[in-house]
Amino acid sequence: MRDQAQGLRNLVRKVEISANISAYQGTQSKVVTITSGKGGVGKTNLTVNMAIALKKMGKRVLIIDADLGLSNVEVLLGTSPKYNVKDVLEGKKDIFSIVEEGPLGINFISGGSGIVDLANLDEERLLRLIECAQLINKSFDVVLIDTGAGISRNVMEFVMISDEVIVITTPEPTSITDAYAIIKAIIARDFNHKINLLVNRVNGVKEAEEIFFRLNSVIKRFLQREVEYIGYIEENSIVSKSVIKQVPFMISYEKSNISRQVENVARKILMSSESIDEKNRGGFSRFIESIIKRLREQ
Repeated sequence: MRDQAQGLRNLVRKVEISANISAYQGTQSKVVTITSGKGGVGKTNLTVNMAIALKKMGKRVLIIDADLGLSNVEVLLGTSPKYNVKDVLEGKKDIFSIVEEGPLGINFISGGSGIVDLANLDEERLLRLIECAQLINKSFDVVLIDTGAGISRNVMEFVMISDEVIVITTPEPTSITDAYAIIKAIIARDFNHKINLLVNRVNGVKEAEEIFFRLNSVIKRFLQREVEYIGYIEENSIVSKSVIKQVPFMISYEKSNISRQVENVARKILMSSESIDEKNRGGFSRFIESIIKRLREQ
């Protein structure tokens, strides 16, 4: 038992040293997690097109595909990465070897099975993870994490390292109910950063605002918290056409209404990003801190 305790103390010390070398110095990337209570609400489509909008605004953008089940980012971008996070954690590749380049120079990483349980890594993989976090923090302005749907531990891990989260719903009653459920789960975990709601596949701004106000009033009443309205995307056949072409609509239909709506969401992300003091951003540095805290408690 003594040897195990000493081993944990040594590991904590190594992690702290590694984390303090550069993770908290210089520019910190802003981490935004995009999630939903149920699948099929357009989460990945928004992530990819918002990345392109941010890139057009001059930002260095990285998408992390953290959806273990579907990997739809690859489908939408028409590519199939050979490597993922697991290859990095096992020492087979460095972090930039697994970064794929998409349209207009946006970048993305396939999480694969390497992100199933990032909080329970052995010493060697943990130190590699920290090194990756440091490099990502220095290399990108915005990191968009596209999670799976639902309230799994994996989804919640990524929500909790975010500087803010976007929850997507559609007008369907089941989608709204599931959106409330995931927001409730996020609040229950003491997430004290901004929770945004985006309403997808609506007929117009009026329908979107009605859905937001109705859901937000329930959240205020029962959860004593409010969410932010970040915008809406209207129902449009352009989306399915773009998916078939495997060309994001921010490129193939860049002057369309839905492209402008995505641009509005991207601007709000940047505005809130500018309002956050860099030293108060968490992102991957917060994730490292949470690992250190867990190790100390063992």
